[in-house]
Amino acid sequence: MTARARIRYTKAEAAEQLSISIRALDRLRERGEITARVDGGRIYFDHAELESYARSRPSEGEA
Repeated sequence: MTARARIRYTKAEAAEQLSISIRALDRLRERGEITARVDGGRIYFDHAELESYARSRPSEGEA
């Protein structure tokens, strides 16, 4: 059986996926660099949004 991809992540999970702090993730969201969704008063980040943001960042060898 193959593992199913996650659809959305909590703030803590999203920060972990991006290897950044929750505060850094909050700053990205506040600046509009990454989009979040609110559901039942909780903030979530779509898997596709996290992938898009990660791809937009230069890799370690670039810059």
